[in-house]
Parts: sequence; C-alpha cells; structure tokens
Amino acid sequence: MLPRNAVFRAELPNALKKPRPTRKHKPKDKENHPPPPPPSSKTPLPPIPPSSTPNPNPLKRKLPDHSLPTTSDSGVKVIVRTRPACQDKDEGDSIVHRISAHSLSINGQNFTFDSLDVFELVGAPLVDNCLAGFNSSVFAYGQTGSGKTYTMWGPANALLDDDLTNAQQGLAPRVFERLFARINEEQIKHSDKQLNYQCRCSFLEIYNEQITDLLDPNQRNLQIREDVKSGVYVENLKEEQVCSKKDVIQLLIK
Repeated sequence: MLPRNAVFRAELPNALKKPRPTRKHKPKDKENHPPPPPPSSKTPLPPIPPSSTPNPNPLKRKLPDHSLPTTSDSGVKVIVRTRPACQDKDEGDSIVHRISAHSLSINGQNFTFDSLDVFELVGAPLVDNCLAGFNSSVFAYGQTGSGKTYTMWGPANALLDDDLTNAQQGLAPRVFERLFARINEEQIKHSDKQLNYQCRCSFLEIYNEQITDLLDPNQRNLQIREDVKSGVYVENLKEEQVCSKKDVIQLLIK
C-alpha cells in the first residue's frame, strides 16, 4: 500500500510542454558606463605645507634629533651591595674579597668606599627629587642576613647611640639629615616669600597580607585606598609631624 498523502509527479511529453519565453538583454546605455579614469599628469603635485596650528596631541609630535635621549632613562635604579663573609666562615671561591673595613677586591681590582659613598649615589638624588615634587622610595631586598638593615640604618645600636660617628650611619639617617638641612636652606633662601615645609612620618608593616600601623599597633588590617587628589594611601594610618632627624629617630625607637 501507498501512503495516503503520497504525491505523484510525472513529466509531460515534449509535445505538451509549453516553450518558455526567453528574455532579451538590452544593451546598456552609455550613460550607465563608468567614466574613464582621468589621464595621469606627469607634473608632480606640490608638497602640502605644514599646518600653522600646533599639534593637539603632544605625544605625536616629532622631537628634534638633539632632544632624543642617548641612553635609557628609567625611573628605577638598582644598586647591588655585597656584604663580606662572616669571620668564622671561609670565603671560598667568592669573587669579592674584603681587604679592609672600606676596601674590597673584585677580580683583582680594588675598590674603596664607605656609607657616605652609598648615600651620595642613592640617597642624595632622592632628597632632591622629593623637594622638586616627585615621589621617591628606597626598597632594600635580599635574603636573610644579607645586610639590608645594616645598609639602611647602620650598626645594631645605631638608633640608640647618640655618639655614632658619621662614617657608621646608614642610608636612612643620612637621608633625614640631608632632608631637613635642605629644608632649612630653602626657608632661608626664600625668607621673603614665607615658605613653609611640613614633614609627617608614618610607619607600617605588611605581614601575612595584613597591614599594621607601627605607631598604633591596635590598628590592624588597614585598607589601601586610592584617591584622585591623594593618590594611593593607607586608610586610618597614623601620621606624626617631625621637624628634625632626632624627631624621626624618636618615633622609630618608640
């Protein structure tokens, strides 16, 4: 049996088929043809004169050759300081050998320097940048016992010893001393303008992804915020006003 809705299609004989009308294609008018390309001119076009209006985007402005930097000017400076080996340990195959308290030998060449040289290389430019309106920071990093605290502060009794010689001071006390000396110089130089400086200190510790205020240990788990005016800051972090290096040292001892 065939399905009920089956449809049968059969072709008619050729004699019964009606011829299909053929379409005649009319030739296209000349108006529909695209115009021919213009003849190429052998005379070159004059150059476009430079615009008298300044470029609104200074980043796209072409700098003259004499203003291009000859070397890379990075905002980060890395200083490597190698501490001598302990007295009870052999230096072994170390390439750095200690000759005296301020002299080292590296691959046969002798170098003499002290903490003052480190400050002039690292700390002094940071003080100048701060007074010029730029943010500056010193980040000491290295493995345990590599000399980070000694480089920043000096000997273990550096903060408690008032008679500490200038040669034994670390980087941080020298920075504080230079900072307040420069502030005093600027105030004397601009005494007619009544120029005033204010310095504030804050100390924090980041441990186990938590921020603790070292001036107020009860303040724990502080949050880092960002503001258009203040930039990145730590909310509710205590700040103390200081006027001298001695004020900063007292806060550190506290």
